[in-house]
Amino acid sequence: MKIGIAGLEHETVTFWPGTTDLEDFERDGLHGAGVIERRRGTNTSVGGFIDICEKEGVELFPVCDASGGATATVSDRVYDFYVDEMKREFAKVASELDGILLGLHGAMVTESLQDTETHIVRDVRGVVGRKMPIMVALDLHGNLDPAILKEATAVFGFQSSPHVDAGETGRRAARAMLATLRGEIKPVTAIAKPGLVVPSVFSATSTSPAKDIISRLREWEQRSGVVDVSVFFGFAWSDVHQLGMSVVAVTDDDPELAQEIVTDLAQLAWKNREGLTRGKHLCSVRDGVALAIKKAEHASKPIIILDHADRTNDTTFVLRELLEQKAQSAALPLFKDPKAVKACGEAGVGETVEISIGAGTGWRDGGPVKVKGKVLWVGEGKYIGTGPMRRGLHADHGPTAIMKVDGVWLQLTTFGSSLIDEDPIIQFGCKPSDFDIIVTKSKTHFRAVYEEVGEEIIIVDAPGQCPADLSVFQYKNVPSDVYPITKK
Repeated sequence: MKIGIAGLEHETVTFWPGTTDLEDFERDGLHGAGVIERRRGTNTSVGGFIDICEKEGVELFPVCDASGGATATVSDRVYDFYVDEMKREFAKVASELDGILLGLHGAMVTESLQDTETHIVRDVRGVVGRKMPIMVALDLHGNLDPAILKEATAVFGFQSSPHVDAGETGRRAARAMLATLRGEIKPVTAIAKPGLVVPSVFSATSTSPAKDIISRLREWEQRSGVVDVSVFFGFAWSDVHQLGMSVVAVTDDDPELAQEIVTDLAQLAWKNREGLTRGKHLCSVRDGVALAIKKAEHASKPIIILDHADRTNDTTFVLRELLEQKAQSAALPLFKDPKAVKACGEAGVGETVEISIGAGTGWRDGGPVKVKGKVLWVGEGKYIGTGPMRRGLHADHGPTAIMKVDGVWLQLTTFGSSLIDEDPIIQFGCKPSDFDIIVTKSKTHFRAVYEEVGEEIIIVDAPGQCPADLSVFQYKNVPSDVYPITKK
């Protein structure tokens, strides 16, 4: 048995000015045998494919795996480069392949395509034929068009946010592929879209109401004849026609059961629409920082400030407030500013520098902040991840510097990334417990670690690029009946 594998992922903020180009993907892009070498044992969909197939003695034909992060609209050049590679390589061995496993995202938008993942699967199928099983692993935050189920034999989504189960999702897809090829199951699928747009901060599956929806999903998984169930909470800042939540069920040749499952879960999501779209306990930046400082006085563990709206990892709203309110023993890891890193490097460790930092895009970023502080560390921000989401993956923040700015431990990086585990702190000689306040610009992924590391989580809704309030954007392509968006 021989199975082809490939991956291409991006979570696209279509309102973000400019484009994400090929260089952003190729910085960590993998090709050929490198896919297996670098993804084996990792918490990725492709890592899950490899795990199951190698255990079952399946020969793998790897093509590529690349991710561009969560940034601006993807250039057509990226699509053409990777999808042409998939088509070319899979076509060479089409007669030898028994099936294809693809690790995609579900919310990738290019200059020409809104429903990019459907086009990827369609293009791959075009070179291997309609009979070959193609199964796809997708991110929980995908915006799905029902059309993808006409091209893919089945799709499988992450069931956790934080995405600690990316590898397991790949394993679910691979197990279903092998069962299909062995004639043990005949997968059929159904999809339902409840008409909801969920800001990512409300999609944390460790808190209600998202937690309750996943609990119902688990109940359905126990039913005889059910192969798999996925709830896609969608990605709110993509102005695309398929925007919003989706529920997908895969059953063993039982379309009625598949439809019953997706209808039930879609109805449950709609019932919880207020909690999924508006949430509770969001603070203004000023109030959130003040509350964190007050609570930190008596806390036994760090208070976590969640600045969830920042997608560029360089908005300055929270940093400015920490400095103005004279916060002490606060850590702000992974703040992106290549120019500031360079300035720290030129000054040298132990020196004091005065520089303007942040707000590199000029788009909803708060403007630069002038800081003065001591350079504590300068070097390359490279390591092997140890956290639950990035374990075994090569992390590369590029040239990195750490400053002490009044009471703030400020880590400056060249490449953007969000704090989702302890690595950006412990890999640089500190521990989370060294600080009274820690700021993360993650949305939900930090919860896999910081729900335990932190005493309390305070969510601030800064006016960054991806705030919970979707009314600040002008959507043009979305359906007219998707809640809570009102087209302008």
